[in-house]
Amino acid sequence: MKHNRIAGVALMAVVALLATAPAQAGVSKVDGGIEFTFEDPSAGSVSLAGDFNNWNMNAEPLTQDGDGVWRVVVDIEPGEYEYKFVVNGSEWIADPENPRVLGDYGNSGLTINDDGEPVSDEAADAISNTPANSRVQLNGWYRATCETQSDVPSDPRWRLNRPAHEFYIGVNPTVTSVASGSAVVRLSTGAGDIKEISADIYSGHATLEGGPFTVTGFYNEELVQYDNPLETVGHIDLDYTIAEEHIPFGRGAQGVIVDTEFWDFTLNATYANIYDYYIMNDPSAYDNTETDLLAARLKRSVGPVTLGATYTSWRDGWWIDWTGSNSSPHIDEFKEETGSLSDWFELSNTETWIGLDADMLLLSGLLHAKAEYSRYSFDSLWDMGNKEKVEGEDLSNGAIDVPVGEMDGWVARAVLNSSPLPALDLRLEITKTAIGSMSADDLYVAYGMPSWYAAWEAVYTEVKYDGSPLFVNVFSPAPSQDILSFESDAGLAFGIFDLLLELDRDGYEWNYVEPLAGDFGETVDMIEETRSRFAATAGADVHDRVRLEIEVEKLHMDYLDENYENPGSFETIVRGDVGLWQDWGLEVDFRMMSYTDAMVGVEDDGEGGMNTVYDDEAFFAPYVAVVYSPRENVEVRLGYGVNPTSYADTPVEGRGNGRERWLSEYLWENSCHDVLDAEEALADARTIGVMAVITF
Repeated sequence: MKHNRIAGVALMAVVALLATAPAQAGVSKVDGGIEFTFEDPSAGSVSLAGDFNNWNMNAEPLTQDGDGVWRVVVDIEPGEYEYKFVVNGSEWIADPENPRVLGDYGNSGLTINDDGEPVSDEAADAISNTPANSRVQLNGWYRATCETQSDVPSDPRWRLNRPAHEFYIGVNPTVTSVASGSAVVRLSTGAGDIKEISADIYSGHATLEGGPFTVTGFYNEELVQYDNPLETVGHIDLDYTIAEEHIPFGRGAQGVIVDTEFWDFTLNATYANIYDYYIMNDPSAYDNTETDLLAARLKRSVGPVTLGATYTSWRDGWWIDWTGSNSSPHIDEFKEETGSLSDWFELSNTETWIGLDADMLLLSGLLHAKAEYSRYSFDSLWDMGNKEKVEGEDLSNGAIDVPVGEMDGWVARAVLNSSPLPALDLRLEITKTAIGSMSADDLYVAYGMPSWYAAWEAVYTEVKYDGSPLFVNVFSPAPSQDILSFESDAGLAFGIFDLLLELDRDGYEWNYVEPLAGDFGETVDMIEETRSRFAATAGADVHDRVRLEIEVEKLHMDYLDENYENPGSFETIVRGDVGLWQDWGLEVDFRMMSYTDAMVGVEDDGEGGMNTVYDDEAFFAPYVAVVYSPRENVEVRLGYGVNPTSYADTPVEGRGNGRERWLSEYLWENSCHDVLDAEEALADARTIGVMAVITF
């Protein structure tokens, strides 16, 4: 199927859905009784049937006004009623604007009080927006993107990229008052052949309420955010966004959530598998990796204090190829002692937190405090081999127990929130982490560079998957970690202005179980450093169609070692959203990024040794777009530059990490380059793109 045909089919489907979905219906008190309204310009006839007229489909016909809205006024006594609209004499449709659906037939429920006023549940959402079914809502979006680029790596010409089309349709059924769900289906053009198109279940959930329990099964939906101070589940903050984005857990995962209440306790239990874990390798390669989450949170109020207990366990299970020159003393010893024939082994890294917390309002409307103390443990082992179990004449996966490394300690956090003035919010957060070191015989194995690795050359071996670019690193034993972190935030709103300030400072101390060889030949047994971050976001609503913002972030690292420079960065983003005339607007997003004392490589010192090379660099990446939006649900934009909002596997409005996605993909495609090379390529990127979005 050609791309233009895909786009045409998707647009036709959207138009059809919009045409069949009544935009307005309602019930209100007027002179003479209760007015029922129903919007459907294409209907030939509409009547009202309910238990107030013995379900006579001809008793209360509606009349249509010039805008396609059908109306009727009925004199109804106070009481409880059920009703439906009858369209074209045969279609029985519940009121799409009434969230109350009763009985096995999906009738709309109506309460008339003693004053003759209809009583509605304003907190509830309507469960239908289509005459196709009184218990189903339909929504979604269609997005088309076309870009032309110049000066991409190895090609200085302007070239037109393949257009991308995406069509999402969401179906949200409410089966009964205790059973509901959602499912979003995605159709999109592929990356291969020009005729390629892919279809998949993009996201969904099913919820069942029974007695004291609510059970939700979910897939790729952001649903879980624990409110314990350590936030061990949830609070996903996107890279390269200055302001924190508190995104609930669930995107890129699937699992089950159970909520219940008993004896004044509330309990949330979560089990999930992450199939789209963020691994700094090929963005599209997730084979042979998985991360499981098992968590539970119990809370109860005791007087003015809310007490809580939280258990959280994250377990990685990654299959590692061992057919090449890879080496690990633990695996080598295991194979020698057991005669194992396995050439693939699963690495299991498990991090566990078990914490107690308290939440208390100290001064009503002024000071709110909460704190948590949690025991922490890390356990690493090879727990599976691919030829450890005999099944008939073949060998298959079998359990093994080969310890790699372990450590434990504790983490504590205290949080103070204050609102001394209605327009002023203050927050102070203090976190203390104390974790013991591994023993001298242990190893630390992970897919990325741990924070304690810092700039020193700890000994490690790179281990790759067979036929895949994914890898893990086998490090020397992890040191003891003593970390003290401060975070302070202030938010202020006055008139047309709003301001957010963030100041963070972290102090790190790592003590190694045995000295390491440093870059300059000396031994290192202890590392200290501090990291500071200052961020500010200021905005102003200059006009009802003019919004201006500026964001700044300064990062600085201070190594307490004279052999190393103290790198830092300063980022500034100037953003504006300006309405030009009628349905037209202008969006700008300029990013300035500067690095100081950034490590860019090594060079020969002329005496048989190597020196680390540092440099200062600055980059400018602009984005400008003309936006046309004739309706709230329609937008077309013509933009120049790399779009700062990422639309890959995100909701229709995207997220503000588009430049981070661009930099990550560049580094993956050009593995010999460093982050400064990627920043330079981003600054030099010349991209013109057209994107059209229709939501419904």
